[in-house]
Amino acid sequence: MYQLKYSKRLQLIHRNAHLNDLAVLLRVFIFRKINFIMSMALEYISGKGLVMYSLTLFQLFPSIIKADEYAQLLGRVLNEKNKSPVSGAIILLEPGERYTESDDSGTFEIHNIPEGSYRILIRHVGYQQLESAVINLGIGQIKNINFSLTEEIYTASDAIVITATRSPAISNELSHAMDVVSAERIHNTSPLNASEALQNIQGTFVKDYGGLNAIKTISLRGSSAEQVLVLLNGQRINNPQNGQVDLSTIPLDGIERVEILRGGSSAIYGADAVGGVVNLISGKKETENGFGGSLKLLNGSFNTGSLDAILNLDQNWLSASIGYTRVKSDGDYKYIDPGGNEQLRLNNDITSDNFFSDLSFRLGNSPFRTNLQLNYRYYTSERGSPGPLDFASPMARQWNTNQQLQAAAGGKVFSLLNEYQITAFINRDKYRYEDSDTLFATNTIHNSGLNGFETQFKTVFTSSNELTYGLGFREEWMESNQFTQQHLRNTYYLFIQDEASIKTDLFSVPAVFNVIPAFRYDHYSGFGSQLSPKIGSVLTVGSTFQTALKFNLGWSFRAPTFNELYWPSSAWSTGNKDLKAEKGFDWDIGFNLRNQYLLNFALDIVYFNMRVEDLIQWQSIDFIYMPVNIAKSNNRGIEIKSSIKPVQDVVTLLFNYTYLDARDKSDIGDTKDKYLVYRPRNSFNLAINFHRDFFTIGYDYRYVGKRFTDTINEEYLDPYRVSDITLSLSRKFNSWQPILSLQVKNVFDQSYEVIKYQPMPGRELRVNLGISYN
Repeated sequence: MYQLKYSKRLQLIHRNAHLNDLAVLLRVFIFRKINFIMSMALEYISGKGLVMYSLTLFQLFPSIIKADEYAQLLGRVLNEKNKSPVSGAIILLEPGERYTESDDSGTFEIHNIPEGSYRILIRHVGYQQLESAVINLGIGQIKNINFSLTEEIYTASDAIVITATRSPAISNELSHAMDVVSAERIHNTSPLNASEALQNIQGTFVKDYGGLNAIKTISLRGSSAEQVLVLLNGQRINNPQNGQVDLSTIPLDGIERVEILRGGSSAIYGADAVGGVVNLISGKKETENGFGGSLKLLNGSFNTGSLDAILNLDQNWLSASIGYTRVKSDGDYKYIDPGGNEQLRLNNDITSDNFFSDLSFRLGNSPFRTNLQLNYRYYTSERGSPGPLDFASPMARQWNTNQQLQAAAGGKVFSLLNEYQITAFINRDKYRYEDSDTLFATNTIHNSGLNGFETQFKTVFTSSNELTYGLGFREEWMESNQFTQQHLRNTYYLFIQDEASIKTDLFSVPAVFNVIPAFRYDHYSGFGSQLSPKIGSVLTVGSTFQTALKFNLGWSFRAPTFNELYWPSSAWSTGNKDLKAEKGFDWDIGFNLRNQYLLNFALDIVYFNMRVEDLIQWQSIDFIYMPVNIAKSNNRGIEIKSSIKPVQDVVTLLFNYTYLDARDKSDIGDTKDKYLVYRPRNSFNLAINFHRDFFTIGYDYRYVGKRFTDTINEEYLDPYRVSDITLSLSRKFNSWQPILSLQVKNVFDQSYEVIKYQPMPGRELRVNLGISYN
């Protein structure tokens, strides 16, 4: 143990010392050998107690020798606005690559600094990078300097995100197209599931099959639901049997924010990220008193109610959140049938229970502290399944049970510029469908799941270059009473991503050029290997008035699902074990403007183009319905997003518009160059938020254009417009904060369908009453 400890010390000295300090290194090496020999002798003669005393004495001796030859730099890093300590800031000395990280009190120390002139760089996500003037350090000098970091001023469109590069970054500084559903947005609108939180996001189309109980899947930039990868804390939760995620089964209790990454991302996350990624991220619940919690009750139209209870604990070494939610609704809303008659939607009820626990342990002292996180989520529901109007199922029922368990350990390793995270995860999905009101009674039970682990590292080489890399393993399986056998497949993968930046002046204006190349290799048992490269770049010019030019180009793929590969053979259908992965190639180019002092103005414009080959499509071949790789598609369009704050911290306006041209490019009959079904060409979202003291009012408007419902574009659904209003009152009294909110969804009671023959609810009123303690 003694030898290992001294070896680590030698490694640190070797890394930080200059070549002209070789004499000092030799002296340390000699003392190491002497200490080792004497420690062995002392242990033999006198026992462990005397050995420890001698080791302490000899370990101090080299430090005493070098104290006169090296300088030291001490200090604190504080928030310029409120003078609070900033922990986790990286302090780099250039030249020489000496570095450290501020602890929880903002304190830092850098030792063993040779005499010379240095410049100090301080980095922390969410703060402007600080670069000091040149300082001179003499032999044996101890200099104490405090630094203040200025927080970044975000527009309403920007946030700190981790999905795009697997590490924290400001969305505007990334080449990727990003959106975030913030904790504030989730708190103000109280969505009952993930689909309600994602409806107004740019480039996103939620395929909603009806009321609260209905299936809801997501499309990004015209992709299919199978081409969108959905993550929970960075780990996939897509069902391996059908490749989709039903967003109605994902409550947002315990979820801090949702990040949406648009565009192919297989180079970072592997299969199924053809259209993009949705990442649900749970967060630490900070409390002022070390203990807190909340209780909320909801009552609404269609006899809808919910109970939401959360307990939070925040101590020196432990943070914990435990919560339970129950939702119940009869779902008996009225609708207009195709004949123009008013009807009542039957068999449309739902009862669901959700439990979550998030535990975070802080082991050791900063900065080499180990963070251990344990997350568990359990969801179960029983719901009616009324079916489409032209083929109603008044007796059909379905049951869903989903479980996710994640364990992650992370921290610094070898040095302060190397981070690691090891994650293990287990997902279990159970789906049961029963319908006795048919000619052939149906009772289907599907079980599926995945297990895996992933190891990720990040190495900071310089203040302008860092590398993220890792590897992992995933096992997916399924069993069903409809399949003759259980199916299993394994995936091994490795990935690497570099983030490099160059600072320069462009026409006497400061500019930063970032390049982000990435590469991933996946090997699947059953259908081979896939390579997924990608490169992104962003040129940012200016600071107060900032302009950015962004570009992305990459390849992605979707793995065939178990249904597509192994669907049981019958007289009318079968799976196809010879399927290849769908292959996508996409690129986009964007232009961003930011002006902090002109109403905090932000404007983003992106043109995207995505081509997919070997699309899997079910076709009738020799009178047998089966999936084959015969289709192609080309999705292209323009995304425009803007935000302003006419009154800072009081009024915020956001809008986004998406034009989508999604075409079938396969050579199949009359479908060539036709629009893909359920891909609206035009969609528009507007959000206005007013906040003053304890009062908040928000207005959301959503327009979705015409959608074709058949492959030859003869039938379509008309555009629809939906308005939602939310009013809330919330004021803090010491540690208590009551809240009362009123939400009106579909204010103007529009009758519409997102999916053909699946009517949506009319006007809906929800009242929330809650109280929290911090």
